[in-house]
Amino acid sequence: MSSLRLILTSTAAAVATLSVQVLGLVTLAPADFGLFSIVYLAGAFALSLALSLICEAATRSRAGVPAAWSDFSGASTEFALIFAAAGGLVVAVTPSPLAPYWWLVALAIGGSAYRSTARFYAVENRDTRGSVLGDVVGAVVAIALCAVTLLLHGGELAWVLGTWAASSVAAAAFSRWPALSRPGALVRWVRERRAAIAPLVRDSLIMDASSIGTPYALAPILGVGPFGVYRAVSNVAAPVRLLLNPIRPRIARLRMSLTTVTAVIAGGVVLGAAAAGVLLLLSQTSWPLGTLRDLVPFAVPTAVFVMANMVGHTFYIVSRLRASRGDLLAARLVQTALGVVGPLLGALLGGLSGAIWAYALSTLLSSLYWLFVARRSGHTPVTA
Repeated sequence: MSSLRLILTSTAAAVATLSVQVLGLVTLAPADFGLFSIVYLAGAFALSLALSLICEAATRSRAGVPAAWSDFSGASTEFALIFAAAGGLVVAVTPSPLAPYWWLVALAIGGSAYRSTARFYAVENRDTRGSVLGDVVGAVVAIALCAVTLLLHGGELAWVLGTWAASSVAAAAFSRWPALSRPGALVRWVRERRAAIAPLVRDSLIMDASSIGTPYALAPILGVGPFGVYRAVSNVAAPVRLLLNPIRPRIARLRMSLTTVTAVIAGGVVLGAAAAGVLLLLSQTSWPLGTLRDLVPFAVPTAVFVMANMVGHTFYIVSRLRASRGDLLAARLVQTALGVVGPLLGALLGGLSGAIWAYALSTLLSSLYWLFVARRSGHTPVTA
């Protein structure tokens, strides 16, 4: 895949996802944004598990030998359908303002799960067929519906969910279509790659205990409104993850030289300063910006979180495919311990402010540990 295509698919994917997150952030009140964040986290869990079960399992199990598209797409399609059905069902049977929109949640989770796996296959195997088109179409749909929502339906939860669902389905529809396969493709895939999948899934589940489990635990402690503000911190750092995730296979091959480490840290500092600057500028305006305005008093911890997220996520990607099982497990346990204990303790002792500061500092400490693990991994070959 050419560098231009790589940049285009990464940028388009980031624009599509970021448009939805920003739309919710600047139009929804904290309570509605908290509800949106709850289902969005379910989609994030699906993407995390898809990486371990399907995407990175293919890379780690065959040491660079590409998996056949028929096997890969069969497993990823069944995975997307399972999570779409599960997400929609849980929302439908849970009494909340989200219940009527269960079908939008199902479409959003299923579409984004399939597109993320199809994109990974294209980038990993330099497959230009459908590598860019899906993300470009998804970005166009997201931007168009964001404009409609901002102009005509600002503050309506249904339209934010609908924008997420429509852009996800459009991106999936214009991806490379799955090859026909017998039912049970996902089971066969897992059985054949069990040795590679086991450490990756273990790592993902431990990670999700802090990145997804902790927010769910904080929601009843903080209340839905303050929980929405807490989740807004993560959303401000979303551009970092969105730009990095589509090019994960390339990042995993970074040489861990002093120049690379310095460049990543410098990039994190610049992004953190930019985030704080934007929030401080917003404090001088009177624009109606939904939950984002409630984040202005927390500009400094938000900047620390953005910087740490850039550093930690980059070296986490490197470590996922190169670190030994022991180092990978140790780093994940450190991050989970910090990510669970820190925000929960901060919320109990200091409410919303304590939770946000603890979140930022815990992320900073864990990012330094991921840097240590990535440096230790050096140029270790990718193996099961």
